[in-house]
Amino acid sequence: MLAPPRGGLAVIIPARWGSTRFPGKVLAPLGGRPIVEWCYRAAVRAAVGDVAVATDDLKVLQAVRGFGGRAVLTSKKAASGTDRVWEAVGRLGWRPTWVVNLQGDEPLVTHRDLRSLAALLRRRPGADIATLVTPLTSRAKLLRPDVVKAAVGRDGRVLYFSRAPIPFERGAAARRFEHIGIYGFRAGSLRRFVSLPPSPLEKTEMLEQLRAMEDGMTIYAATVPARGVAIDTPGDLAAAEKLIKRTI
Repeated sequence: MLAPPRGGLAVIIPARWGSTRFPGKVLAPLGGRPIVEWCYRAAVRAAVGDVAVATDDLKVLQAVRGFGGRAVLTSKKAASGTDRVWEAVGRLGWRPTWVVNLQGDEPLVTHRDLRSLAALLRRRPGADIATLVTPLTSRAKLLRPDVVKAAVGRDGRVLYFSRAPIPFERGAAARRFEHIGIYGFRAGSLRRFVSLPPSPLEKTEMLEQLRAMEDGMTIYAATVPARGVAIDTPGDLAAAEKLIKRTI
């Protein structure tokens, strides 16, 4: 077993069993493997730091250990995946400089995406949070509230996230980005984030990253070519299955 990191970067994959729309989705089979295993393998292949799954259920814990992964049991009362990530860091006894929160329902994230995120954290050591975006050119996706949009400055700093189609085009053509919900935190910023109550903008848009922005934290984004499919419903799983058949 790898020694716990006391510097550098750790990747924690929150994998909650309960889901309103798709219970147990993290263990749903995709291409013959549980969804969470795809996430774990991408994180290991990225080779940016030690990797662990944080779960609230023994079935997930056993499945992860069954494919040779590291997993830790966390509370069922965690308010969000981010809270579960911070709890896992403590339970593992790790003291990393940076912590990546890779959701356990993002099976098509690539090792290249994770390397881009890690590189951004190291390139901007003063940033509180790093995340990923991809260019948004589809008008249909622009108008969908389930597709989170990001307004990004020229230096890569994120100015705002919204479910609305931002920025509004009144003059020059806008650069628009879709947000990919993978985060890297400075450890101190993660500790600060989970101590904060939900903020007004967060509760309005139902986007927890706005809590950080309202508290004055800086968020920078790396741009990656495209995003895969986050698994929220059985329909998403079917779409992901089609995608991997075309790429494997």
